[in-house]
Amino acid sequence: MINLHSLRLFVTLAEQLHFRKTSERHHVTVSTLTRTLQQLEKEAGVVLFDRNNRHVALTDYGIRFLQFAKHTLDSYEHLQVALHPHHLEHIKGDIKLYSTVTAAYSILPPLIKGFRERYPLIMTYLETGAANNSSARLKKGEVDFSIGIISSPLDAEVLCCKVLETPLVFVVPQGQECQNPQEFPLIFPEQGDLATRIRVYLNRHHWHNPIHSYVEGHEAILAMVSAGLGAAILPEIVIEHSHLQATVAKVLLEHPLPVLNIGVFVKAASLVSPVKRIFWDYLQREGISRV
Repeated sequence: MINLHSLRLFVTLAEQLHFRKTSERHHVTVSTLTRTLQQLEKEAGVVLFDRNNRHVALTDYGIRFLQFAKHTLDSYEHLQVALHPHHLEHIKGDIKLYSTVTAAYSILPPLIKGFRERYPLIMTYLETGAANNSSARLKKGEVDFSIGIISSPLDAEVLCCKVLETPLVFVVPQGQECQNPQEFPLIFPEQGDLATRIRVYLNRHHWHNPIHSYVEGHEAILAMVSAGLGAAILPEIVIEHSHLQATVAKVLLEHPLPVLNIGVFVKAASLVSPVKRIFWDYLQREGISRV
C-alpha cells in the first residue's frame, strides 16, 4: 500500500533527479530510497524513472504519477486543517527553501528555530546556492520559498515579504584601502540583479575599472578579493558574516552605493497549500528583521 512517506520521497527524487541528494534530504540511505522506489513501481505496475549510473529521468508514467503524488500530499494537508482547525501545531508537511550561504547562516536560523518550535511536525529543507539562481528555482517549482534581492517590478505570480536592508559596500584587499578605487580590477558578479545595479552605478559615475573576472556567488567573490586579485562591490551583510572579514577593507566612496532590500519570495499559487500558507503567515507576522 502506498504511504505518504513514500510519496514524499518520490516527489523529492522527481525534483532532484539525484538519489544521494534525495536520501540526504530525507535522512534515509540510498538503498532505502531505492527499495521505496521499487515498491512504488511494483504497486503502480509501471516504470517511473529511466535510470542508470549517470542518468535519472522521469518516464511518461512517472510524470503522471508525480501529479498524483503532489495532489495526494496536498489533499492530506487540507484534511489535516479540517481535522485540527484550532491546533495547527499538529499539521504535518514540508517546505523547501533556497538561499545564499550568507542568508543561510545570518537570516534563517532564528526564523527556522521559532517556526519549528511552534510547528514541530513541519519539516524545513534548505538548499544553498548563488543568488542569481533564486528566481529560476522558485518559478520552476523546485523550491517553495527563496531569499533574494527585491527588484522592481515583481512578477505578477510572485509575492514578496521584505525582511531586511543591507547597503552595498566597496571592498578591497586589506592594506590597499588608500589606493584609488577606480584603478582596482573588479571581481564582478557573473549575472543577476546585483550585477545590473553595479553596472548602473559605474556608468552613472563614469568608472572604467578593468574587469578581473566574472564569478558566481557572493562568497566566492569575497574570497577572490581576500586573495588580493581585485576589488568588489558586495552587500555588507556578506562581509559582516564572513570569516574573511578581517582580510578585506571597506572603502568609503564619494558617491554612496545603493541599499539593497532583501526579501522572501513565494509563488502566489503555492499558498493554496495549508503548510506553505502557515509558513508565509508566520513570516509576515513574526518578521525576520525582528528576530
